Amino acid sequence: MLNLFPKFSVALATAALGAAITSIQAQASIVTYDFTVNVTQGSLAGQSYSGTFSYDDSTLKGTGVEKLGIEQGLTICMNYFGRNYTEASDRDYPKFPTLVFENGEINQLDFWVQPQNRVVWWNLPGWEVKLSKRQAGSDVANCQER
Repeated sequence: MLNLFPKFSVALATAALGAAITSIQAQASIVTYDFTVNVTQGSLAGQSYSGTFSYDDSTLKGTGVEKLGIEQGLTICMNYFGRNYTEASDRDYPKFPTLVFENGEINQLDFWVQPQNRVVWWNLPGWEVKLSKRQAGSDVANCQER
């Protein structure tokens, strides 16, 4: 009977670990935002751009600065000058794009499709970014269909 106890303990620990992993996976969800960028200053004043991005929130802790990239499920579709761009269009793909959070809040989307040096446009003066979180379960538009 003593020999059965270690096997039972291993089986119980394995079952508990499996339940914990399933519980963690059940808490993860895909979050989608629509965004619009209105340029109010500079050579692009009067232009407007729009898009969506989605990410898996399972790795976020909600404290400090956190970054999500394509390895964490970040997807993007942005219409810029009448053309659609996806995350694979980023100048420095696959290292970028990234979505940056500060204490659980979206701080910036670092997404650059121009051949020139990377510019973080998200927080530039004269670039007004408006975010709108989609309801869970909403359809995400295919970037090719826009």
